[in-house]
Amino acid sequence: MRTKNELYQEAMRTVAARRQMARARAEDARAEAEAAVPALRHAEDEVRVRGLRCALAGASGKDRTEAAAALADARQKLTALLAASGRPADALEPKFSCKLCQDTGTVNGRTCSCVHKVMQQLRRQEIEQLSSLSISSFDTMELRYYPNTMDAQNGVNVRAYMGRLLDGLKQYAEDFSPTESESLMLIGNAGLGKTHAALAIAGLVLEQGHDVIYVSSPDFFGKIEASRFDPSGDADTLLRTASTADLLILDDLGTEFVTPYFITVFYSLLNNRLGAGLPTIITTNITDGALLEKRYTEKISSRLSAFIPFRFLGEDIRPQKAAE
Repeated sequence: MRTKNELYQEAMRTVAARRQMARARAEDARAEAEAAVPALRHAEDEVRVRGLRCALAGASGKDRTEAAAALADARQKLTALLAASGRPADALEPKFSCKLCQDTGTVNGRTCSCVHKVMQQLRRQEIEQLSSLSISSFDTMELRYYPNTMDAQNGVNVRAYMGRLLDGLKQYAEDFSPTESESLMLIGNAGLGKTHAALAIAGLVLEQGHDVIYVSSPDFFGKIEASRFDPSGDADTLLRTASTADLLILDDLGTEFVTPYFITVFYSLLNNRLGAGLPTIITTNITDGALLEKRYTEKISSRLSAFIPFRFLGEDIRPQKAAE
């Protein structure tokens, strides 16, 4: 799990590599063109010389009319040579991936949108590596896997109920705001699509330019526990990154090994995010509130009571898909 700054640095390296590649390809294209059309080199030199003279005239406050006309004439001759050889006017120019920043990563002193896009792609890849599923969409959550029968305990048609539940989660993702969205708890037995739904939310929120951190409860807290007494460990960085993300998805709560240290770290994580007003999504197979309090103590249970519950109903979807 990388920090937002680490993602930014990697994205900038990716964009810089694109620029380097574009310039290298342009040099190859220039060498090939000059070999095929010897007059091109002189024509390019003329454009550079005329361009320099035009710039100097402007810098010294002199009339640029004559210099500008000479530059335009030199460019026209170069374009004519390229056209005669079957090449476009920009054949010798680098083809940058981003037309806004020309793969520099900045526009008018601000980070270019292409960098943010790369950061989103990197975070998406990270989430898919950490989770058992790839980031998908709500469109792939087919209601046919939920029984078209009444749930006796809740008095609802399961399929219709799950349709409304998934629509509500999709709307949550589409309207997401790091400062206004509520925290959610996706509750239900294993195999009902809780992780799938959480990752679908992650995909939509990432597309909006927000940072999403996904962690599996046993893996995340296990890493923090393991690095607890390691001076070179990254427990503080892990906790700080999870505490400050625009959206944190904590998957499979209830499958971790509970220790007094875990209780302390989990409480701190919840407290930090709730105090900062940052939304968190938790998925869990624990459907009994009393069991939740017994496992995590009353003070954590009180924090979790602030989460809006979304209870998943139905039967394990995985055997149905495996049988197809």
